[in-house]
Amino acid sequence: MHDTRLLATKLVSTPYDLSLKLHYIEFDIFQDITQYRRLIRRLIYLTTTRPDIAFVVQQLSQHVSQPRVVHYRAAIRILQYVKSFSAKGLFYEHKTDLSLSGFADSDWASCPTTRQYVTGYTIFLGSSLVSWKSKKQSTVSRSSCEAEYRTLAALTYEVQWLHTLFTELNIKFHKPTSLYCDNRSAVYLAHNPTFHECTKHIEIDSHLIVRK
Repeated sequence: MHDTRLLATKLVSTPYDLSLKLHYIEFDIFQDITQYRRLIRRLIYLTTTRPDIAFVVQQLSQHVSQPRVVHYRAAIRILQYVKSFSAKGLFYEHKTDLSLSGFADSDWASCPTTRQYVTGYTIFLGSSLVSWKSKKQSTVSRSSCEAEYRTLAALTYEVQWLHTLFTELNIKFHKPTSLYCDNRSAVYLAHNPTFHECTKHIEIDSHLIVRK
């Protein structure tokens, strides 16, 4: 805040203005690229404890090679939001249920330039958030079902890694991990392996999430 001279800036209630179209290239180029990159680098570090800004930070980090003025203004809005809610953070209870649960979501073909989608998931240990991610994928999905299914696969990989980590710490889970998705087609595909014959265009590693 001091580096960007925003100690006395106004406060905002959200980290991102949904009316902004960050993909437009008609906007003026931001001249101080070094300043933009330094700001984005610090915001990426801040996402370690502030998952509420993870999505917009990953959106802005895609434009570090040639940022526009609109991108810098969006980054400044994040700082205004952080100042508004500087006390926000992650709270971990000392007594919590030893069970994992994960939530997955994606926005299909959200990038108007490449039509790639963004993967997002969160994993809770009891009521405490322990892992989260928001990332633009390198592949293009032909349907929202495929995008959601790939996101479930990414969530499953992370859950497997957490199970391995907790096993090394001699912590055992007595309940199966629950995975949640708001796409019915992706849920049906995960539950019924017979549907896989209709989805050969999806990479085989995505079928990791089949229920056993």
